[in-house]
Amino acid sequence: MQQARKILVVDDEESLVQLCRIILEAAGYQVRGAYNGRQALHLIAEDLPDLVLLDVMMPGMSGIEVCRQIRAQHRDFPRIIMYTADDRHRTRLESLKAGANDVLTKETPLYDIANKVTSYLAPH
Repeated sequence: MQQARKILVVDDEESLVQLCRIILEAAGYQVRGAYNGRQALHLIAEDLPDLVLLDVMMPGMSGIEVCRQIRAQHRDFPRIIMYTADDRHRTRLESLKAGANDVLTKETPLYDIANKVTSYLAPH
């Protein structure tokens, strides 16, 4: 039996982390949550996930900076999907330049996020 793929959800809004956890675990993923950038980097160093769902706007260290630091250590994996309320073109470009694989707005329905995660983790 194949082990569940690991996802790290990073957002300073605890309720959003918990909601994503419920939806992604129901889709068959093993999910951990982090509530700030430093905690996320610590969890990634401890156990590298297959995918990180990462909020852009967090206090302290922004998601874009977290993304840069992840990419400085890990070139291709984990996959990184930025998840943001900021739908400006500049934020999208900065996220992709930092190494994100994709950028979704928080207006995206959560079931669509589960589908996006599945597409990024599917074997190519």
